[in-house]
Amino acid sequence: MARRAVARSVRGAKVNEAKIGTAALVLGTLLVVAALPLCIVIAAGMAPSFVAAVTDRHPKRYLLRTLGVLNLAGMVLPLGVFFQSGFTIIGAAMVLVDPYKWLWMYGAAAVGWLIFLAMPPFARVIVDARAEKMEQDLKARSEALIEEWGEDVTGRKRSN
Repeated sequence: MARRAVARSVRGAKVNEAKIGTAALVLGTLLVVAALPLCIVIAAGMAPSFVAAVTDRHPKRYLLRTLGVLNLAGMVLPLGVFFQSGFTIIGAAMVLVDPYKWLWMYGAAAVGWLIFLAMPPFARVIVDARAEKMEQDLKARSEALIEEWGEDVTGRKRSN
């Protein structure tokens, strides 16, 4: 009985993924048809995130999350200029020929890479510091217990 429920839930997850993929494809096609200049700017600017989406193999996709959010933040200025210059191919070209806009888009993605690469060593330092502090606290507590209750609390045999 439980096996059937698990099999149904796995099948249901695959069906949901297929539906989401199909909906994204249809929505993307409609967006390309309706707003081609916007799609050109987004495709050019979000290229690092698209590459991270394809290459990130971790189940929780930390690289994609970090890089994608910062890459999206870096798209704010170029998209603002794009909307101000007109929602046309010429407006998209004005954004894409400006090297400073590329610096904004890809620089933010580079910051995402730096954060992704710097966090594991940083987390290691924090975990080691917390473990060392806990070890000191436990030693102080054990010394206090020995002082209060005597050496019998340690469980060690006395050597006579």
